[in-house]
Amino acid sequence: MNSSLQHEPPRAAAVFQLQLRKMGRILRPELIGLALILSPTAIMALGLLMQRDAALDYPTELNFLLPAAAFLLPFRLWSKERLFDRGDFLFMPVERRKHILIRVCAGAVWALGLAAAVVILFNLLALAAGSPTIGAAWRWLVPLGSVATAYLLGSALVLALRHPLRWSLGLVLAFALLSAFDLSAPLEPSIQVILHGDLGLERVLSGGASSMNWAVALLFWFGLSLTAVALVSLRHREG
Repeated sequence: MNSSLQHEPPRAAAVFQLQLRKMGRILRPELIGLALILSPTAIMALGLLMQRDAALDYPTELNFLLPAAAFLLPFRLWSKERLFDRGDFLFMPVERRKHILIRVCAGAVWALGLAAAVVILFNLLALAAGSPTIGAAWRWLVPLGSVATAYLLGSALVLALRHPLRWSLGLVLAFALLSAFDLSAPLEPSIQVILHGDLGLERVLSGGASSMNWAVALLFWFGLSLTAVALVSLRHREG
């Protein structure tokens, strides 16, 4: 924060609203693209509803596609910002770390809002067709929980590294090479626990067999991702 400023810094609520509007402008191309994808989908679905025996089940693939998009969202939202060196955040009238955390929260609102809109749309179409919807009431929270967790994990990566995209691509390439040369065997037990264990990511994404199993796994991963964001934000303290 610029120490030469004499007036009171803006309130957190005002900064939050400003970041919400700014992110809306950043995501305008993606929002237009999403509308261009969903509008024909909805029109075709309505056409099918006019036919008998139309099957419009809720697509369970969304439980995996939405978190994947949420993980990538921070890369887009922070692509124009210089978090390190003498970036714009150094000269804002808000403490640097606080400003970054507010921006993360604003991005979470966009991530959850877009995910909720997609989930509601496909559930309404399935309901209108008399097809299976997302399921029990608690299952409506499954995609939102996984989206929030994936978004925070992506945010932690972006905030922690100077070149997060390079690191991410490097890790993917390294894992692909290990698998191709059959060198990933020592890592497989750990990967199985992370993905398919009692607290595995699979339960966070799919909901698991029961609401309790899902809630425990979600609390673990959400807490882990939230802690990661809090810790990496310490890199951006002033002074």
